[in-house]
Amino acid sequence: MKRIFFLLLSLVLLLACVPTPDHEAVVNKSDNAMQQALTAPKSDVNRYEAPAHWDETIEMKNLAIRFDADIELPDGDVYPVQTIRRHEFTPQDAINLLNACFTGPFELRENISSMAELDEDIRFALRGNWTEDDDGTIGWIPPDGDSEELQELREQMAQCPAEDVFVPLTADRLTYRNLPYAVRTADGTLIYMKLQKRALTLQTSRKSEIQDETIVWQGGYIGEQRGNTLDDIPISEQDAISIGNAFLDRAGLANQFGIGLAVKARHTVPIVEEPYFDVLSTGYILRIARNGGGYIPIPQGGGYYHEDNLSALSERDEIEYSMGWKTDWIEVYVSEHGIESVGWYDPNEYVMEASENVQLMPFDEIQQHIREDFRFSYAWAEDTARRIKALTIDRIVLSCAIDQLANQPDEAVLVPAWVILYRSDQSELAHDHEKLMVINAIDGSYLHVN
Repeated sequence: MKRIFFLLLSLVLLLACVPTPDHEAVVNKSDNAMQQALTAPKSDVNRYEAPAHWDETIEMKNLAIRFDADIELPDGDVYPVQTIRRHEFTPQDAINLLNACFTGPFELRENISSMAELDEDIRFALRGNWTEDDDGTIGWIPPDGDSEELQELREQMAQCPAEDVFVPLTADRLTYRNLPYAVRTADGTLIYMKLQKRALTLQTSRKSEIQDETIVWQGGYIGEQRGNTLDDIPISEQDAISIGNAFLDRAGLANQFGIGLAVKARHTVPIVEEPYFDVLSTGYILRIARNGGGYIPIPQGGGYYHEDNLSALSERDEIEYSMGWKTDWIEVYVSEHGIESVGWYDPNEYVMEASENVQLMPFDEIQQHIREDFRFSYAWAEDTARRIKALTIDRIVLSCAIDQLANQPDEAVLVPAWVILYRSDQSELAHDHEKLMVINAIDGSYLHVN
């Protein structure tokens, strides 16, 4: 059975406390292992036993699977299961997130665009589309005449006030829309905020792009060479993490989320002239994940591992599972100037503790499940020679993941899960974990691989 995994967001959004549940825990009536785990009496407090390291090589035809992996366990000795449900962002959520990142009071710009912004958009439209010759020379093809885009931009400019108009920001002034709102902070900084039901973003630049070190390595912009690295970052990784933890405290999320990864990154914007982009700052992307009540947070959603968002029960006939259950995720970009960008996507909402402490499968049995799942997932290597000749697993972490339940389309459980981080021999950066596998720590069932 192929299941989607989960990892993030314990929301009743941005609230420090959680509501008293008004119903009993969700129990999967068709999966005996999960039913027994969730209905069993609370397990005794007991530190889980696992080796510190796993050293083994599985030889398959045309592929070597190498385990040289540290085994990472959370500090606690209880292993809860939480019930979650999908959430939609509200205007008040947006204001709460602003307050967690920047200094208010906040003002909302009434005009959607400013004269300066429209002028910049027109210059980009006049430049046209880029082209590249066989020798790598970059050129531009300007529009033929007055395009619809240019006509629309000029109409907007004709109607735009010469001076921006700001009013106090209140929740009733916000609606869902694709265009960003411009919000002014107490110190005059403009924040571009986009509010949608399943996405909430804040950026300190209108055309921002946050590029991590992998994107930079590959050449992040038109005409940029491959192989560049991010060096001499003005802020230390530890200081960036401290800023991220302070953000979680202010947002009321410190007991529900943790920083799973800090990655070198740069904050860029496109410009009309060569070199066609400008670097506003360098710093770190903090990838923040749900810790499920004490597990090690490992981000699994969105652009990090490019999850396929398949349903946990996609091989079953129940139509209610066809939509799947997306893993929600948060990314915060931090530089020496502080927080410059926040993205929060596909939110879920904490409901209650389905179990205070479940019994985990012994690690030697989990190891066997992992071996079998790798053999199965890469069975194609037995029949054909591909570019990938080796896989290296160097982290195995007891984290948490989503497990969808039969006959429960509106709620799921966040279960303890083993997250196996690995890469192929084709990874351009030796530390780049381009792949993961997720195994249910309760019954050893396969949740996800990519």
